[in-house]
Amino acid sequence: MFFHEKKVISVRRFYPWILLAAALVLIGWKLWENQQRRRKAAELSQAERASVPVRVAAVQEEWLSPQLEVSGILMAAREMPIISETMGRVVAVYKRRGDYVKERDLIAQVDSELLAAKRVVAEANLRKLLQDSTSLQALIDSQAVASGKMSDLLLGLAAARAEKRVLEKQIENTSIRAPMSGTLTLCALEPGGVVGQGIPVAHITNLDRLLLMVKVSEREVLNVRKGQAVEVRADVRPDQPLEGRVTNVAPRADSAFTYLVEIEVPNPPQAPLLAGMHAKARFLFQEKRQGLVVPRVAITGSLQDAKVYVLVGDTAVQERQVQLGQSLGERIEVRSGLNRGERVVVAGQSYLFEKVRVRIVE
Repeated sequence: MFFHEKKVISVRRFYPWILLAAALVLIGWKLWENQQRRRKAAELSQAERASVPVRVAAVQEEWLSPQLEVSGILMAAREMPIISETMGRVVAVYKRRGDYVKERDLIAQVDSELLAAKRVVAEANLRKLLQDSTSLQALIDSQAVASGKMSDLLLGLAAARAEKRVLEKQIENTSIRAPMSGTLTLCALEPGGVVGQGIPVAHITNLDRLLLMVKVSEREVLNVRKGQAVEVRADVRPDQPLEGRVTNVAPRADSAFTYLVEIEVPNPPQAPLLAGMHAKARFLFQEKRQGLVVPRVAITGSLQDAKVYVLVGDTAVQERQVQLGQSLGERIEVRSGLNRGERVVVAGQSYLFEKVRVRIVE
């Protein structure tokens, strides 16, 4: 008992030192935290005092030319799968992928031997019925038999003629022909292979006329009309304008609230374009209007989420969301978010953020 009390007393002697050590650790941690806070504040203050050199341009109001320029992708105006209308073994292939074919050109031949044999039988049956009808008619004329027997024979004769026509059509279907003129972009036919009825065996594409598919905003689609003339320039040949015409305007918007417009363009035979190439369509409207424009380089972010840095006073900037309109080459229309006379940053945006000081340079 005596030794236990002595041990407790000796441990209590260390309590003040433990508390002192804890207090020193806490004070040290607080001093370190305050030092870090002051360092960050100093860095922020220094960054705020630093001036970033920028170039600016004024927002201008101009008469906008009545036009709209949008980009799209060229597609074939006519393309079609070739569907087998029969089943059987391929005995010959006359055209391959990449070959140009004219309408009704023979592409492949499917075995028709069995159908031809059935047609021979059908023709023989038809000839026999014709002979029987002639003989029966003679008997009817001589009143040897009743005239009612001829009706049954006429029904059999009609069925025989129909059977022959069906077999002739089936034999015709064993010749796989091109449904239109164009280039075979796919041909899955090989001699000895088997095709099935209703199965695509080839694909044909006609590039005599192209379709340019573009998307137009809800603000501009009301000015687009079916049959309207459009100037089209392919990106690979921007110096060769083509005259296109609007053939269809989508009656409803997509998920991005844009409307698909279809433009038919003649493919120049001397320098034909290919499906999948990019092109620009320029719509020309009749009425001019005023609008605010800024240099295109002032825009940061995407065209759907466009932003600009607006100069506040002479040393500060403010990031602002804007809605863009018509593209004008190196300039672009701003429909909302800016006012006439405001100045926007056109160079040095990469180093800007809120509250940073700027310095205007020429």
